[in-house]
Amino acid sequence: MRRLIIIGGAAPAHISLDLQEYSTIIAADSGYDTAKRLAIPITDAVGDFDSTSFREELVSMGYVPCSHDKDESDAELAIRKGSGPYDMIGGGEGRFDHILSLIALMSRVEAPRRWFTARDAIIAIPGPMHVEFPAGKSVSFFSFRGEVHTRTEGLVWELGSFPLSLESVSLSNRSRSGSFDIFPDGELMMRIDLEDYPSASFAEIRP
Repeated sequence: MRRLIIIGGAAPAHISLDLQEYSTIIAADSGYDTAKRLAIPITDAVGDFDSTSFREELVSMGYVPCSHDKDESDAELAIRKGSGPYDMIGGGEGRFDHILSLIALMSRVEAPRRWFTARDAIIAIPGPMHVEFPAGKSVSFFSFRGEVHTRTEGLVWELGSFPLSLESVSLSNRSRSGSFDIFPDGELMMRIDLEDYPSASFAEIRP
């Protein structure tokens, strides 16, 4: 089972998740505000609680805030609490230094399988995958960790001529006919608009 981590920052106005898929649901500071808004019950909370509007409520539930003077961000504390795959909600927009911090964090820890912000759905592609996705809709590719080479079948601009990384991003690509196959040699990340996520599906391509 995966973990669900809810952090501060812009998050979806609503989202449909099967909460039974998650072994734990962790709120990082003001991620608790998002959890309450989305009616997602948490199993744990971490952080210094300086951003949440419900500090007293969290304390009354038995959660102890950590020191404000710490080396890790609240998001990092949540991600490092436990191990294994996780999905994440939040982290969109907001302060630019917070966004940079999140991107830097993703280069040090395992990236989420699914990451939902107010506008984005970011999906990990750890291996060959068939993607059903409406033709003409925007799709971008990048890697949090180093360079990933890939080939594709079905995109307007087929990939394969350059490595993908945070320094080399395939921005606003499109599928030609409503689906495409992608064959990365490392973990690739795919970004689509959040509103398009319900129309997408992902299937592992087996040898």
